Order: sequence, then structure tokens, then C-alpha cells
Amino acid sequence: MNKHTPGPWYFSDNTRYWKTNPYSITVRKPGVHGTTIANIPSRRSVPDEEKRANALLIAHAPELLGCVISMLRWYSNRLDGHNISPIQNQPPEIQRAMIVFNKITGENYA
Repeated sequence: MNKHTPGPWYFSDNTRYWKTNPYSITVRKPGVHGTTIANIPSRRSVPDEEKRANALLIAHAPELLGCVISMLRWYSNRLDGHNISPIQNQPPEIQRAMIVFNKITGENYA
């Protein structure tokens, strides 16, 4: 699996201090210098509410990946109790989770 910066990631509202990048996602809690994962730039074509929502979504990406993995572990159909059935034998929800896992990691979940 490819390696991402481990979480937790934190959302920072910089609107009072930094006009060019009003929202950012960091590895450390807001107010503490740390590694920046992403900055959401100020663009007139994107409403402020959408910029904030994008930043929050990015900030919780490691948790979302964890949810996808635990859902696959818990709900996926298994051939013999251990090995996972091929994607075409899975319910539609698990198929979607397997596809998302592949997009995130570049690997098939099996």
C-alpha cells in the first residue's frame, strides 16, 4: 500500500491571518507549527462555504480511509471464511468500497 502522512490531520481556519490560503490541513493541531498537508487557495470562482467544506473533507481523509478498510474487513463476502470473494461476487456497496480502496492505494482489496 502506498504511504500517506499518518493522521490525525487537522483543519485550520486561517481567514483572519492568511488571505491567499484561508484554510489549511496540517499534521499538528491548529496554532502549532507542523507539516502542511494541503492549503485551500482563495479563488473567487469557489464560494467560501465550498472551500471550507473541501478543507474539512481533506482533513478527515485518513479517518475515511480507515472506515473504508474496516467496512471491507467486516462486510465483504468471503470464500472460505478467510479469503475475500472477487469483486463481482460482492454486494454493490462493498464493490464501491473496493473501487475507492483501489483508487486511494493503487491496490486491489483481496
